[in-house]
Parts: sequence; structure tokens; C-alpha cells
Amino acid sequence: MFAQTSLSRGERIGVAIMIGIGAAALSYLTLRMYPEFVARDYTYSWRAAQALLHGQNPYLVIRPTGSYPYENYYYYPLPAAFVTLPLVWLPVVPSAAVFVGLSSATLAFVVTRDGFGFRGLLVFASVPYLTAAVLGQLTPIIVAAAFLPALQWVYAAKPTIAAALFVARPSLWGAALSVLLLIVTLILYPHWPADWLQALTHTPHHRAAVVRPFGFLALLALIRWRTPEGRLVAVLACVPQVFFFYDQLPLALTARTGRQLLVLVSLTWVAWAITWSTCTHKPACVEFAEPLILPFLYLPALLIVLRRPNVGPIPPWAERLTQRLASGIRPVFQRAG
Repeated sequence: MFAQTSLSRGERIGVAIMIGIGAAALSYLTLRMYPEFVARDYTYSWRAAQALLHGQNPYLVIRPTGSYPYENYYYYPLPAAFVTLPLVWLPVVPSAAVFVGLSSATLAFVVTRDGFGFRGLLVFASVPYLTAAVLGQLTPIIVAAAFLPALQWVYAAKPTIAAALFVARPSLWGAALSVLLLIVTLILYPHWPADWLQALTHTPHHRAAVVRPFGFLALLALIRWRTPEGRLVAVLACVPQVFFFYDQLPLALTARTGRQLLVLVSLTWVAWAITWSTCTHKPACVEFAEPLILPFLYLPALLIVLRRPNVGPIPPWAERLTQRLASGIRPVFQRAG
């Protein structure tokens, strides 16, 4: 295990740059190996940004026209296209590589924080990170934003996963930036929420963990509601997500020690090994991974959370809000009794 020494800010920046370059190279090489997949999931965001650049509606432009990644509608809220808009001038594959590199560098900077040092880099060996990087998913940058309020405007790009991170580490500044981006998109494209909701009616994979077999067990994390990790697990289990590793990357944040993170990372590989060995039509193995996400990713994170006391920092404004909600609910239970 890595020595438990803190890294200076300069050292963390240096590590972040190296991780970012490596991640960009990994993304570029894997995309070039399979050109038929274009830029995988990142293709959707890049095409949406291209549509915006040409004054078009992404929800009308991106429709099923062929095989992956042209087989679906645009399932993301419009702010997701704004996240990739600065890179739209690049061809789609280099754009994806740069995006993955920047996202990974930012994530590396935050996971080496607070004395975690090099141990935090174990997250880059996890299946959820590698899956997100190869697919060009937004999850790494959204997870990184949990520790950088000035970056939390990206929460608006994937509000489901962001909701769990926000509840775990609430920030009024971050909420204000997300709302500001939403307002900008609504001013420019007032009808996009309706178009987005219509597109979501076509997706079969986005379901919450709590509605899956034994998924309700994740709500036991509420016993530790005063800890950021307890709130994270409980809320993440309640939001729609794809049960194919990358949307579960936030669960790595439940680890407070290198040993805990190593256990979580190792179990993601056990789940992946079972998925790959049983999948009969590689690489489209989502349905083979789905039954493994809860026992190998959610439940280990839950056990780590439950081993801690219900003690943790809550911003004063969040504490007051909790007390008001409790005082409002208490009379209801008293009347029912």
C-alpha cells in the first residue's frame, strides 16, 4: 500500500497532468482500435454540441439511424451538450480523448486530497472509471466536481448522479452555478425539457437500484445519514442509472482508507470478470452486468458506511432545513398514532 503521506498542491497538479495525459492516450488508442464505434458514448454529446453550433435541436437531429452509436435518441439533458461545446471544434475522436484527459486530470487532483495521497489513485484502476473513460462518459468529471464547487455547474449535465453527490456534499455555490446553466439553456431553448423527457421514454436501461431485486437494502445507508457517504449511497440508489459500472463510480467515495478503496476496486473486477465470462454477445454486455452491480458494488459500499458512527459535518443551512422538515413531519406521525 502507498505510504500515508500528504501531497502538496504542486505534486497533486503534477500527478493530475500525468494521469490526464495517460487517460487521453488510452481513450484515443481504444477508439482508434474500434473505429466502427466512432467515439462511443461521447459521440452523442459531440453530435449534440455540433447541432447547437448549427442552431439545430439535438433531440430532433439525434435519432436512431443505424448501429451503435447511432442507434438511440439523445438521452441527456441539454446542459450536457454545453459541457462538450468547447471541444466541438475538434474531430470527434480527438475531442473525446481531450475530454477524457481533462476529466481524469481533474479527478486525479481531487482524489489525492486530504492526506489520501497516492492511495486515491487506486480509483483509476477500478472498472467503473475505466468503463467511463473508454466510453467517454461524463461521470468522472461530475464526481470530481463534488470536491470543487466552482465546477459544479456540470451537475446540470447529469442531474441524477449529481443529486447523490450534491446531497453528500451540499454546496450553495455549486447549486447556484447549476441553476444558472439551466436558466441559460432554458432562455436559449425553452422547450428542451419536454424534448428530453420525450426522448427518455425510449430508453430501457435507466432504472433506480431500489426497484431492482434487493435494491431496497441500499436504503439502510440512511442509518448513517449524517455521514456524506451514507447520504451518497442512499440517494444514488434512488436515481435512474445504467447498471453497467460507470454510473456507480461515485461509490468509490465511500472509502476513507486505501484498504477500503482497494477492496471496492477489487470487487469491481470480480463483477467484471463474471460479466465478461458469461456475456454471449460481447461487447454489449449490459444485461449480464446488471445483476452483479448491487452485490459487488452497492452492498460493499453500504457495509463500509454502516461500520462508521453516524457522525459527520453538515452545513448549517442544511442542518436547519433538516430540522424544519423533521418538525413538519412529526405532527403527521403524531396524528397517525
